[in-house]
Amino acid sequence: MPITPPSVPVLRGRGDTSLTFEGPALILRRREKELEIPLAAVARIHAARRVVEVQLRSPGGKPAAHRVEDVSDAAAGAFVAAVEEALATVTDPAPDGSALVTVRTPDAGSWKARKRRTVRLVWAALLLVLCAETVTVTLVGDPVASVAVWTLGLTTGLLAHAAVVTLPFGHGMWRLPRHGVTVVAQYGGYIDGMHVYDFTDLKGDRFAYTPAGYRGDRVEVVYDPAEPLNGSARDQLVGRGAMLVLPVLAGFFALLGLVLTLLVVPLAIYA
Repeated sequence: MPITPPSVPVLRGRGDTSLTFEGPALILRRREKELEIPLAAVARIHAARRVVEVQLRSPGGKPAAHRVEDVSDAAAGAFVAAVEEALATVTDPAPDGSALVTVRTPDAGSWKARKRRTVRLVWAALLLVLCAETVTVTLVGDPVASVAVWTLGLTTGLLAHAAVVTLPFGHGMWRLPRHGVTVVAQYGGYIDGMHVYDFTDLKGDRFAYTPAGYRGDRVEVVYDPAEPLNGSARDQLVGRGAMLVLPVLAGFFALLGLVLTLLVVPLAIYA
């Protein structure tokens, strides 16, 4: 099956939304689900004011549409042009595009899903603690202490949130140093404003690596066997230890903030 041409960008939009052109279909990824839209289901795609809209074929009435907002103007123009060119080659369009759309939900056991559940659990537990502390300091006759409770508590929550979100486990860049495959990519030329390096994965499929600038005729690229599209130059990999610095620091100060928050009640009772 042909891969996505290296000149076709990935559209990144608001709220972790992305739209990619992968062979015979468009893949729309949102936080809670993923839609696979075959080209035969697409009636029209257009871009305006940093919004890309994919309209599906419909036998009548208002056609269904999927939008990606807050995308790059330049990327949107290149993406729409590439899809329109591919749509012109569709020989058997579907009468009802919605019937061909496949909806997939993320694996509940995946790292991203577990991270979202952890963040929600942390905030729920913290809010319960803050409410309980507010009631306690009010009953002991020091309602002003509730201001300190919520100030320290919300700061602690933001730090804990940052610690969980920035954990690199399960992230592609965390896997590459230990589980990635290193290959030599050959310079393929300057295409649509990007320097393109071609490489082949273990299955023999060709992929492209597009660095910010020219890196010479050959460059060592590390890619994840599960996601060959997400390759990186080996000399630009970030060490696994460096990836843990931010979450560890945020976690330490979150723990310190939690201790200070919990101390407000005994201090209020003592006072």
